[in-house]
Amino acid sequence: MRLNIQRIIDDFGGASKVANLVGTVRTAPYGWVKRQYVSSRVLEQLKSINPALKIDKYFENEKSERSSGVAGAGMVDHSDQAGDETPTN
Repeated sequence: MRLNIQRIIDDFGGASKVANLVGTVRTAPYGWVKRQYVSSRVLEQLKSINPALKIDKYFENEKSERSSGVAGAGMVDHSDQAGDETPTN
């Protein structure tokens, strides 16, 4: 399963609006989509803004093959996921 971050952003009125709501820079939501990563702090803030938000509806089944090429063991999509060691294959 994968969280459809773009759909969340769209449903809250777009990247600029979401950035304003959670107190971050306007370009941050684009990074969340690109990295397929959004922090729990952001999700908590969005849920507090809209308590009726059903987060489960934003989870979708992943396709078995990704055309973007972003997959594989040892990949790091976000700096807070990286450790001190460089992944080896």
